[in-house]
Amino acid sequence: MDEQLEYGFATAVFVLEHVAEKITPAEAESMFGETAKENFWRVWPTVRMWVDGLWQRLEDERGAAAMAVEDEEIDEVGGGG
Repeated sequence: MDEQLEYGFATAVFVLEHVAEKITPAEAESMFGETAKENFWRVWPTVRMWVDGLWQRLEDERGAAAMAVEDEEIDEVGGGG
């Protein structure tokens, strides 16, 4: 794995979260310059498709790990005594 790619991704997520915490989408639309808005409009569909794919893979991985066991022999409830 290219560590620079991972670092760049983690940094981008952090920066985007920081921006989202500081201004609303309406404020961004009115405050950001045309170049920033045009670049976002042009690039976002590709980024969103990639992020949705990553999100789904992580959701599947983590969701499966959190699922309850459905085997009566394994999923036995203790009686106490």
